[in-house]
Amino acid sequence: MSGRARGAAGTSASKEKWESRYRAGDFEPNREPVPFLAAEARKLKPGRALCLAAGAGRNAVFLAELGFEVTAVDIAPSGLAWCRRLATERGVEVETIAADVLSFDAGVERWDLVSNLYFHEPAIFPGVRSALRSGGYFLFQTYARAQAAFGWGPSNPDYLADSKELQLAFAGWDVLRFAERVNRLEDGRQEAVVQLLARKP
Repeated sequence: MSGRARGAAGTSASKEKWESRYRAGDFEPNREPVPFLAAEARKLKPGRALCLAAGAGRNAVFLAELGFEVTAVDIAPSGLAWCRRLATERGVEVETIAADVLSFDAGVERWDLVSNLYFHEPAIFPGVRSALRSGGYFLFQTYARAQAAFGWGPSNPDYLADSKELQLAFAGWDVLRFAERVNRLEDGRQEAVVQLLARKP
């Protein structure tokens, strides 16, 4: 999957940031899938699924439980170790690949579902469009521009999605779900997100 190069230094810093988080002694991964993915994936026919920026694997493992053949890609090997551990606990298999999503080659027309959750990098969208088979689905959720008003989350505005830019990136696709909304989390905080489920023509 091609994308703009952020350089070796940026890639290394990102990897170290997440490795440090996943290796922390008090780290406890969330084992439940993102609700938007859980609700929408249940409606889809299982096939080959690619989870980009999979983190500790909660969404990848959930898709495997639904019967998808899942590949999880993340820059942090320690996150993928959590993913494999959760998959073992749940009695499913998930292929894990430690790679920078920006440079990962997802192939051409290989996948029935690609998920991209809480990782906003528009440079990967052309690769997503190419990697999905005709009739395949792209499922996306991340922080919206309005998240900045809540005082937590990404500090870099480039990591906040613009809903119009997202719609333009998948113009011509069959958009099954699209929303910009505010969710209330279990800890009482609010998050502003953009959600998209689109089917490739």
